[in-house]
Amino acid sequence: MGGVVAPRAGAGQARHITALAGAPSGTPEDQMRPGFHMTVGADPSEVARVNAAFAEFADAQALPASVRRSVNVALDELLNNAIAYGFAGCEGGEVTVEAELLADRVRVTLTDDGRPFDPFGMAAPDTGLSAAERPIGGLGIHLVRRMMDEVSYHRRADRNVVVLGKRLAGERAADQSGGRSMDITTRTQNDITLVAVAGNLDSNTSPDAQQALDGVLAGGGRKVVLDCTALDYISSAGLRVLLGTAKRLGGAGGGLRLFGLNETVREVFDISGFSRIFAVFATEADALKGF
Repeated sequence: MGGVVAPRAGAGQARHITALAGAPSGTPEDQMRPGFHMTVGADPSEVARVNAAFAEFADAQALPASVRRSVNVALDELLNNAIAYGFAGCEGGEVTVEAELLADRVRVTLTDDGRPFDPFGMAAPDTGLSAAERPIGGLGIHLVRRMMDEVSYHRRADRNVVVLGKRLAGERAADQSGGRSMDITTRTQNDITLVAVAGNLDSNTSPDAQQALDGVLAGGGRKVVLDCTALDYISSAGLRVLLGTAKRLGGAGGGLRLFGLNETVREVFDISGFSRIFAVFATEADALKGF
């Protein structure tokens, strides 16, 4: 079993990635299972690094893009929640992420040494509210529950242990690679601003997306069309940006439309109820028509 350890320069505590040829389990068969093990500090800036590492693992194992995207969303949500609640007011701390590829699913285990915190103890949000009635936030764990096929929480040996499972639908096949950051480009057509988002819209990139959309509004933009054809996945942090922007545009007599959602982004919109409160179209032409 070959391992590669990559220390993070300048880190104040041990942070490493170990690429495993097989998951560390008892039987020879288990030891041949592909997987990886990664330990990071309890710092929000590390979340993007974990998601990039999982995306590399998923690409190497030819996991379907839909599976990889769903796990990326879950990691973004759970790692940020663990850091925000389990380590609030604490110095140091670390989170270990282990992924294991089984015959019919990929299983991810997150273990941290923060204070006891059960993310699945949160009440489900009301996804039937209108855009005006909705609070901004509170959707992350709801997305995880609905997008994963297996979720569990245990407190074990003074550590929080969260286990996720996502079934592999059909045969594994190479698909779009993920783990990218985000690129944003804008252009205008008549009085409509088209904003194209490529990559991931998550906790790491949402501040940049917010800044770009703020710039559109500050420049007088009132009709905004978001091009999602190159958007890989979106987490609740990205949803917060969209909802806040929609509220501001609506208050100014404008609006926000979207087009080109892939199956994972569409699933996030359906689960969160955003499909009912946003105008979502298949193509750019459809989104521009009558706006």
